[in-house]
Amino acid sequence: MAEMLADIDEALAEGEFGPPVYLKGFKGEPVRVTPDGCKTMFEILKNSVAKYGSRNAVGTRDVVQVHTIEEKGRKFEKIELANSFKFLTYDEYGARVLGFARGLVAAASIPVKGRMVIYAETQRDWMVAALAGFSMSIEIVTIYATLGEEGALYGLNQTKAQVVVADHKLLKVLSKIAPECAHLKQVITIGDCDPKFRETLEGCGKTVLTFDEVVAIGLGEQGAAIEERPPQPEDIAVVMYTSGTTGPPKGVLLTHANITSAAAGFNHCASTCGLSCDTVFLAYLPLAHIMEMVAEISIIMLGACMGYGSPHTLIESGVKLKRPESDGDCKVLSPTFMVFAPAVMDKVYKGVTKKVSDAGGVSQWAFNTALDYGMQNYDAGGVGVNPILNMAFSSVQATLGGKITLAVTGSAPLSPEIQKFMQTVLKAPVRQGYGLTENCACATIGTMADNAVKSVGPPQACAIIRLADWPEGLYRNSDKDNPEIGMRRGEVLIGGPTVCVGYLVDPDAPDPDIVKKNEEEFVTIQGERYFRTGDIGQLTAQGNLMIIDRKKDLWKGPSGEYVALSKVEASIKLSPYIDMPLVYGKTGGEYHIALCCVIDGEIKKLGETKGIAGSVQELCKNEEIIAEVSASCRQMCVDTKLVEFEIPRKYAFLPTTDGVPAWTPENDMLTAAMKLKRPMIQRTHVAEIDAMYA
Repeated sequence: MAEMLADIDEALAEGEFGPPVYLKGFKGEPVRVTPDGCKTMFEILKNSVAKYGSRNAVGTRDVVQVHTIEEKGRKFEKIELANSFKFLTYDEYGARVLGFARGLVAAASIPVKGRMVIYAETQRDWMVAALAGFSMSIEIVTIYATLGEEGALYGLNQTKAQVVVADHKLLKVLSKIAPECAHLKQVITIGDCDPKFRETLEGCGKTVLTFDEVVAIGLGEQGAAIEERPPQPEDIAVVMYTSGTTGPPKGVLLTHANITSAAAGFNHCASTCGLSCDTVFLAYLPLAHIMEMVAEISIIMLGACMGYGSPHTLIESGVKLKRPESDGDCKVLSPTFMVFAPAVMDKVYKGVTKKVSDAGGVSQWAFNTALDYGMQNYDAGGVGVNPILNMAFSSVQATLGGKITLAVTGSAPLSPEIQKFMQTVLKAPVRQGYGLTENCACATIGTMADNAVKSVGPPQACAIIRLADWPEGLYRNSDKDNPEIGMRRGEVLIGGPTVCVGYLVDPDAPDPDIVKKNEEEFVTIQGERYFRTGDIGQLTAQGNLMIIDRKKDLWKGPSGEYVALSKVEASIKLSPYIDMPLVYGKTGGEYHIALCCVIDGEIKKLGETKGIAGSVQELCKNEEIIAEVSASCRQMCVDTKLVEFEIPRKYAFLPTTDGVPAWTPENDMLTAAMKLKRPMIQRTHVAEIDAMYA
């Protein structure tokens, strides 16, 4: 259990900031380089190719046929895949990276510190393109494949990227915005380019080549004379755009040193949980997300094997998988290690429990009996059940390939019930990690010996954690001296070598909000750079971090998506019945809700229209009135083009008292400038909030 403990340096408390917390054994000196001394991702690749040349590196499944299925008047795309993976060895993988790197310079003349956008879904050649760019000191710009025209256009123009590597599926979007991208010269398509998109792109002055054509150029005479241009640790490696919820997406500037130290931190985790060059990793999460990028770089560093799948074909129930011709990616690859978004685990949990319930009888009894024993074993610190009882879970384990030895989740909280359930039925540790793009997603992770729920574990070997007092929210480091709390609490600050340079600012058109964020969201304490996360945490006696609240007006949903609360409030406010709304998302909750101060006169009119008598207080509790006003609030969200995950699921309505609104500066619910005091409102209306989450 010693590895669970963290070092807390009580002597270094400073002002509003609590003392630094390190993983035990790394006090004051977080890891910055890999065990082999690599300081850049270029060095990691070169080292692994030299060390593991003949071993399988990356694998993909061939597409046999794309089927169009029609059901109830609607058409669906189903993909028939080969039931095996084709692998490149590390030697072959390194050669493909080198070929693309040389071809990139030869075909596009992209200079040192030039920028290349990767606008594609996760796949083998996404990472080939990134590693090729790293080997030529080219900065990689990542844009989510789901970001759409506006977000992609913003990223391309703000970074002034000369080259974009695009998935053939996204060429429709790219061809629409390309005429507005003055700096873009070269489009490289992963897969064949539809002639109509090629015509549009070339018509606005862009050169179009396929990925394989660029590799061929690099491996031919034209590329032979081109030398690699190794980067320095302090060079920018990635401009990683966040998904953007309160405005344009932010470009986070990550250096080679940042990401390499994250991989080094991962290596320490690997050494404690049995990951090695024999590990098989299934890659399917978005590579435009730092968690997946660091995971894949780390797998390459280990010399392990990686197969590429898709969230839509992961298991037999995948929405795009053609059955029965094709098995799920998990079953075909049989991974030993996977990273899950909590939403994926939620779906597995719901799917399994429904299947068990539908089966009924002896099957249901056997499953539930085994699950009860597994839950008891979990609470006692164990993993899974004995071989006889484990037979009840064999079909679930087979769906994921039957060989999982470790599952890690991140990007959003995982409910205790699902963590315990998944660890039991998988018979493998399920651990939560915590981090953000700004620190390469590497802040904390649960240890193998610790079955604690609601905990994201102690700091990783590459990170330092501090808590900063937040008096407005009543969270302070001094809470450890309160017998009713007994733990330090405050805003989570992450320090160490993984903390980014800052956010990209366009020198030609600086965004004052981004400039302000660069000034306010980073702080140097005793020579170490920290990022202010906006998350509220508390530290257990063992140095484990628990995320308990959110300081900023953002809420992270179960799938990792951020909801801008003020943006949703602005939409709800358009309802004729609403005076002032507050949108709230419970940490770890499946949905968010809205508390709304109503306009008494409009509620009375609604009651009269429906023939419902009573005071405004009574009307606000009437189910028919609640349904009508809730529908109005929802319609305002739809009309203002909020997407489904941004719309609150439940609403509560607050009348005035003797003509005085529920929230005023006088009762400390609003500031003098009439801004919401969220913590105070939430504490005051805890009964209404609890009822909406019941």
